[in-house]
Amino acid sequence: MFNKTARQLFDERLSKVHTTPPGDLVATEAELSYAAGMVAYALFCGDIGHEEHNLINMRIDMARLGAVARQCRQHRAEPVGV
Repeated sequence: MFNKTARQLFDERLSKVHTTPPGDLVATEAELSYAAGMVAYALFCGDIGHEEHNLINMRIDMARLGAVARQCRQHRAEPVGV
């Protein structure tokens, strides 16, 4: 299990993804990559097992898919110039 500091930092990264503007996919991916790196390091150090690693990576994937879905909704909602 992540320690309290690492868990708080991980949760901050995912929160930042949810508050990032939909069009800023580079910032979103940077935050998600940082979070994924934390998870990989925790697995490497033995702080978490493979099952927890997979579950946390699912959270990262869901955050990524949520950001893409917001981008698609924004793109559909924008009026097309005539």
